[in-house]
Amino acid sequence: MSISRPPTLPTKEDCKAVFQELLKKEGEAVAKRCGVIFLPPSKPGKKRGRYVVNLLVKTYSVELDSEEIIDLVAGKEAPSEISFLILRYLSSSAGVGRKEDWVPFDQFPKTKRYKSYFARYVLNPFARTFGYAPKKYELVCRRLGGKKERLGGLSYSFSFLPKVRILTQLWKGKKEDYIAPTTNLMFNYSARHFFSAEDLLLAGRVMVSIMEAEAKKL
Repeated sequence: MSISRPPTLPTKEDCKAVFQELLKKEGEAVAKRCGVIFLPPSKPGKKRGRYVVNLLVKTYSVELDSEEIIDLVAGKEAPSEISFLILRYLSSSAGVGRKEDWVPFDQFPKTKRYKSYFARYVLNPFARTFGYAPKKYELVCRRLGGKKERLGGLSYSFSFLPKVRILTQLWKGKKEDYIAPTTNLMFNYSARHFFSAEDLLLAGRVMVSIMEAEAKKL
């Protein structure tokens, strides 16, 4: 993806390419490293089995034979951006550390070039939707499995994927005092072992879009 224009959202073709990387890996090893479930085929042979992966409060089945990712509750294929993140997560190969500090997006490797896009596609939409609606924000966070944290503002942590965590923070705005809201979104340190800079940007976009969709249900 070119950095002279905003990174594009992944397509089905992008997912297909990452699927090929995942198919080269040993199922049990991936499951252990990523904290997911691997279900081998019931009968030995050419079948490959599947992974069961939780993303926030939803569960997805990564079908290795049909090369599809299915939302198990909805019973339909997951959106390309969610499929891509799950596939990138499972196919990652860097070592896994134990350090779990919260880290701002621009402190991860090679993210500086994407800082303005992170503000445009993650922080600004977050502020537009929840900046003056803190109660709605807290309700949405709880509905998505968020845990309230004492880290400044209204802070909630989420298990985005089993070993990738996200922290959202909101300092509410006050229209009558002309005080604009402030938002922040961080990742756990270990996210760098699973995601590239562009993946982290996409994860932030997906997190906020899921929050926005949940807010519309209220």
